Amino acid sequence: MDLLGLTPEVAAEVISHAQAGFPDEVCGLIFGRHGLGWVLYRGRNVSATPRWAYELDSESLIMQLAQEDRGLELVAIYHSHPQGPSGPSPDDVAQALYAGCVYLICSLADPQQPQLRGFRIAHGEAQEVNLVLRSDLGTELT
Repeated sequence: MDLLGLTPEVAAEVISHAQAGFPDEVCGLIFGRHGLGWVLYRGRNVSATPRWAYELDSESLIMQLAQEDRGLELVAIYHSHPQGPSGPSPDDVAQALYAGCVYLICSLADPQQPQLRGFRIAHGEAQEVNLVLRSDLGTELT
């Protein structure tokens, strides 16, 4: 199974962002290298229907270019499902344009136990990836 490595801090920040944005969906970007993410950027959801959909703001795209100039890669795009499942919705699958990165979903369906799951989405198919938390990410690669 494919994997995505995250620092515990990045995983906690995704959950914190999702909780702060409730009942709307939140979204953002995670940067790193080689499937390992240690830099998080909180995006803004500019969707006309933020309770059921997300759309990243244009500033997030500018941040992506700035991080790539620093030598980092976009390794994951995250968003929340405030009351929905931890898997991708049909709209998530249809709108997935970055086949090279992981789509990370934070479900708050059980607010006491937020759930993070990652998926690679390509050609209308979603394949789950294994999430691994590692505190040493970014130190040996920067």
